[in-house]
Amino acid sequence: MKGSVIRAGAVATMLAAVVAAPPAAAAMAGTEATPAVKTAGSDGWQRFEVPVRGRANLLSVSTTGPDAAWAGGFTLNEDSPGPQPSGAALPQTSGTMMPRRPVAASGEDCYGRDTFISLMMRWDGRRWQQSPIPKVGRVNHVNASSTNDVWASADCGLLHWDGRNWSSVPIEAVPDAQQSAAEAVKAVGPENAWLTGGTYDSGTEVMRGIVQRWDGQRWRNVPLPDLGDNFSLDAIDAQGPRDVWAAGTDFTGGDAQREQLLLLHWNGRGWKRLPEPSTGEWTNRLTSVRMVAANDVWVSGWGKRTPDGAEIRRPLLLHWDGGEWSTANTPDGRGELFDMAVSGGRALAVGDTFTPSETDYTAYALRRTRTGWRRQAVPAVGKASLFGLAPVPGGGLWSVGATGDDEHMRPLIARWR
Repeated sequence: MKGSVIRAGAVATMLAAVVAAPPAAAAMAGTEATPAVKTAGSDGWQRFEVPVRGRANLLSVSTTGPDAAWAGGFTLNEDSPGPQPSGAALPQTSGTMMPRRPVAASGEDCYGRDTFISLMMRWDGRRWQQSPIPKVGRVNHVNASSTNDVWASADCGLLHWDGRNWSSVPIEAVPDAQQSAAEAVKAVGPENAWLTGGTYDSGTEVMRGIVQRWDGQRWRNVPLPDLGDNFSLDAIDAQGPRDVWAAGTDFTGGDAQREQLLLLHWNGRGWKRLPEPSTGEWTNRLTSVRMVAANDVWVSGWGKRTPDGAEIRRPLLLHWDGGEWSTANTPDGRGELFDMAVSGGRALAVGDTFTPSETDYTAYALRRTRTGWRRQAVPAVGKASLFGLAPVPGGGLWSVGATGDDEHMRPLIARWR
């Protein structure tokens, strides 16, 4: 199953199990990161080789210029028997088909530390190369404000790059929280960054989202309005200290009621929850927030019309026009979206066609047109997933992901022009 290894963040690991991976595929030959020939049907895409051996996946990408980009993910430790989580199990969320799993820890007992080898790739304008990084499990999110200000959120902690070295930076302890972890991270500048994450209490079986802010010295909790129990905050974006969006899902009712969206805006003084648009879905999962302008904000994700585990996942895109949120017109049918971005007025959203009841899936991309979002050619054929997007200053978009399933997983980097 794709969801077992290919995609699960530090907070998502509260909800998803990892299945031990099969033996490795043949190691990749060569180390030069030269552009590869475009695959059939990949109009507008240019593939790049990734000098990584063994099975690997890239989950997030960020760029600060044509000659500076970062991509984070993981390689599988072929000698590891797989994670053996212990401790309290977490409740399932409605419709996810993901078995229970405890939250990732940031200490030496973090179960992902030995199973998933942290992977960071760096683009210098000519080629992609591996960049040494501490052992923190899967790098689920990476975001940069400059070449010497990069944050990486991983299964086993949060890292910061200062232009010379990666260092571990703890998040602030959350009052009354038994377990906590970071998820999405946004770098605005050296003295301004934001993250979302989650907490879990095994005694009450309550899971809540959190938001923290970096002030240049430490991470500090940012109080949230009363959002009840059992909710997630999965994505965040900011354009300054007084313009921040965070998004997630309220799944308090479980399978008994439709999930509600959480769309929160920070104005420098406090959070305001904005009315959610009708998506027509029972299950709603939000994966990214992208601020193009104050009156042009996008949220991507996927939804299901029933909580049934066999129900297909459909693409979900929401848009803020400065006055209200609306649901964008997307194609019907299979498709889950993990990220979206805009470059030069051209908007793209990416993901895959995975659904738990099917064995096959492919990479999936949508582009915005005057009449709605339409299918776009992808840079890979066969089983593949696209997880991250980053607009390149001056034009174009980087996208990262993986081809193949867990047994034949290879990292993918492509640029859309």
